Order: sequence, then C-alpha cells, then structure tokens
Amino acid sequence: MNIKVEIVIGFLSSGKTSFINFMLQGEELRNEIIVVIQDEFGQCEIDFDLNNQKQQSSIIVIKNDYGNEIDADYIKKIISKYIPNRIFIEVNGMKNSTNIINIFNEKSVKKICKIDDIISIIDVIKFPMYLRNMKNIVNTHIFNSDTIILTNINELEKKEFSRIQKQIKNINETANMLKYTSTLNNDGSKEEEYVAIEKHNLFVFKTLLYITLSIFIFTCLITLTTLNINIYSEYLDKFKKFYNVFISMLIQGVPFILIGSFVSAIIQICISKDKLIKIFPKNIFLSCIIAAFAGLFFPICDCGTIPIVRALTKKKVPIAAGVTFMLAAPIVNPIAIISTIYAFQGMKSVVIYRIFAGIIIASSVGLIMQFSTKKDEDILKSNEDIAECNCGFCDDNYEEDKSKLEKVKAVFIHTGDEFFNIGKFMIIGTFLSSIFQTTVSLNNMYIPNDNRSSLLIMIGLAFLFSVCSTSDAFIAKGFLKQFSINSVMGFLVVGPMLDVKNTIMLFGSFKKKFVLKLIFIILAVSFGVLINFKLA
Repeated sequence: MNIKVEIVIGFLSSGKTSFINFMLQGEELRNEIIVVIQDEFGQCEIDFDLNNQKQQSSIIVIKNDYGNEIDADYIKKIISKYIPNRIFIEVNGMKNSTNIINIFNEKSVKKICKIDDIISIIDVIKFPMYLRNMKNIVNTHIFNSDTIILTNINELEKKEFSRIQKQIKNINETANMLKYTSTLNNDGSKEEEYVAIEKHNLFVFKTLLYITLSIFIFTCLITLTTLNINIYSEYLDKFKKFYNVFISMLIQGVPFILIGSFVSAIIQICISKDKLIKIFPKNIFLSCIIAAFAGLFFPICDCGTIPIVRALTKKKVPIAAGVTFMLAAPIVNPIAIISTIYAFQGMKSVVIYRIFAGIIIASSVGLIMQFSTKKDEDILKSNEDIAECNCGFCDDNYEEDKSKLEKVKAVFIHTGDEFFNIGKFMIIGTFLSSIFQTTVSLNNMYIPNDNRSSLLIMIGLAFLFSVCSTSDAFIAKGFLKQFSINSVMGFLVVGPMLDVKNTIMLFGSFKKKFVLKLIFIILAVSFGVLINFKLA
C-alpha cells in the first residue's frame, strides 16, 4: 500500500479548502478513494457535488471539530477504516506543521503512506502582518513547503508583490511558487487557475555573465603572471605582486570564514538561548575569561570570529563575552601560537607576551564595551541593512523538537547565508589591503626612534596589511631589522584584533556607532597596555 498524502497549510481564510476543491476536480484523482481531514474551522466547505458518477471518486471528509490530536495512531485508524488512495490534511496555520510532517516519518506510518506534496497557501495581503507578528510560525510553514501558492495578488502593486516573493524565496528558495487567479465567464461561472510564477531569466543571464567574466579575468591574470616581457615591466611587477597578495589572502581567509559560518550555524540551529547562556557564568569577569580561552578550541582567524559573535549576540550572550572571544580567539589560536614559536625561535618571551597581552587587551575591551553599552541595546544591523537567515530556527522561541534532517538542512542553509553575507565584506577588505601591501614601501618610510611613534606605526601597518594571525609572525619577524621588539608586538597583538578586512566585515554586521566605539577602545587600550610592557 502506497497512499499519497497532501498536506495543505495556511491561516484562516487563506484559500486552503478552495484549493482542495480545485484538486479534487483533477483527472489525476479520478476513481480514487480520497479522505480529507480538516483540522481547521474555516467558512468554506468541501464540495460534495464532486462525489458523483462523472468523477467516479469517493470523497470522505473528516472534521476534527473536537480538537483531537492528529498522530500516527489517528492516521493508521483512518487508513484501516477507509483504505484510501489519497489523503488531504488541511492544517490550521496556527498549528505546528512540523508535528504533522513528522508523523509520516515514523516507520509504522512510512510503510503504508508517504507525503506527496506540502503546500502552503499564503494570502499576500495579510502576509506582512503574519510575518511581523508570528515570524517563527510563518517561517516554519514556508521552510517546510514543497509548493507555495499566493492568493489575493490582484490587490497588490507589482513592486510590493515582488518584495513578498523575495521574502519567501529567502526562506525557501527551492519551493515551487504558484499564484491563484480567478475570472468570471459569460455564464456567471467562476474559472479558477493556479499558475506557476515564472522565474526571471534575467537572473540566470546575470549569473552566467558574472561566471563568464570571472573565468575570463582569472585566465587573464594567470596569463599575465606567467608572461616574461619587458614592456611596462615595473607596472606588471606591481600588478603581479598585488595579484599574488590578493589571492593568497583570499586562500588564507575563506576557509576560516567558512568554518566560522558553520560554527555560527550550529550555534543558531542546535543550541538554544538558555543552554548557551548557561555556558557563560553570570559573573561578567568569569565569562570574559572563558571567552578569552575559547579560541584554543576553535582554531579560526579574525575573519571567522565575526559570524560566530553575530550568532552569540543573537542568542543574547553578554557583549563582554562576545567581544572578548572575537579579539582573543585569533591570538590564542593553536595554529597562530605554533607559527609564532617557529618564527621567533629562541625567543619564547615573545610567544608568552603575545598571548597574555592579547588576553588582557581583549578582556579589557570586552568589559569596557559591556559597561558602555546600554542594556538591551541592539548592536546588530537592522533587517533592512543586512540579509538575515530566515530558516525558521533563528528566533529565540524556536522549537527544539524539529527532526534531525530539518536541523541539518537548516545548518547548511544558514552556513551559506552567513558565508555570503560576511564573505563579500571580506573580499572588499582583502582588495584594499592588497593595494596597501603593494604600494607601501618600508624602504622609503621614515622610522622614528621614539617608542610611542614606532608602536603607532606598527599598529598602523598591522591594520593596513591585514595578515592572517596564523602567518603574521613570519612577517613581524622581518620588521625586527627596522623596529624594536616592543614595537613589533603591536603588529602581533593588535593586527589579529583590528585590520582592514575585519573592520569592513564589522561595519557590514554591526551598527556604525558600536563599531566606531569598539575601534577606538581597541586602539586606546592596546596602546596603553603595549607601551607599558617592556620586552628585553
């Protein structure tokens, strides 16, 4: 027995029953025994006139008026009693559609029936109100759907309708989208249609164009770097240097952003707000200490910490803990520690100084940001400024009883969204930093003997060069010829906390006021700590 199940989801008066009536008239359902379970209290009724000789279908309507829970036993009893070929389940939009779907994932039910389609009916006029007031419920319905039908589209302007389509696609980009249309015939009868919404070919064209241009430019760059010509050799050499720096920085940074995005997704999807807060003590000072050493277990650079801090902030983890982790993690990263040991062989004090100075500065900045930020102040960019994950799991009150398959799917969707949201800012920062590394020459630079000025220069170079914390120690070692070891520590300690790349990424994720304050505090605290440390 292989019974097909159609699950129709929607809020009151969205058009669920009308859609089922339309489906019951289809040739595909001829000669079938059909059970319609109405877990709903709408005004529209199933059309029993369809239950006639012409259609030759037997339609049984079961109204769940008493609010009985629909579970595996309920479904098996109906199947045993009526032996249907197909089941329609009309689900009230206020109920959790995931619970209904999970019934058909149970082994005992899976053997006798399977879900053929999950359809969400959305009234586009009411959609903004529902999304604003019941975002978690709406997101879950859309995320679960295979087909999405939009009704009342004639009452919307084209621009508003396109905006709603985009919002839905952000939540579930793989679902088929249809629109409901109805026209009156000359005889007064109403003709209904559910028409597929055409996907814009322009998007496909743009995608192909960008891919083609990217391949062409990449091929040109590879060719230029392998040519051996004397014409304009000076400019070509600079271009080759820029190209090599840009590509190497991308290769270094992208894996860490991907790891950070994946960790961020796991935090968002799999760890509830209450569980996450329990990890950090109520005492702000202790939470900073834990956050400072957390980088030992998450070997990521400064690029990868930003998506994680965004996730922690969304889960209402104290700002002090989030900022401390973001600043300290690249320095206490085991890979960064090992590279520093290799770069400064015989100079163990440099390694110890870098770690402890980094932890002290990170914790101090975290605490200052905590006490200088108003309670419950929203520091993340608003929805209009940055794309959010709309997977249905990211709200504070999401249900943790979702199936493992749904959580895995949501993790990958969230990872992709986070990666592309952060990645574009990282590319811009890498591009600018590559220009600085190519154009700035230390040979023509005036190097003062004053420790304060030297320290500021090294902090400035660390900001402009934007070198990953896992390899900056080897570059810093080269500066020992021109700068004192105390000044070079500014490059090693401040560089992983603040550079061109992560500054642009911060502005892309957090509000301008918060980022400017954070930058100022990092520079002030770092200078104050480093200028008073003396390393022989």
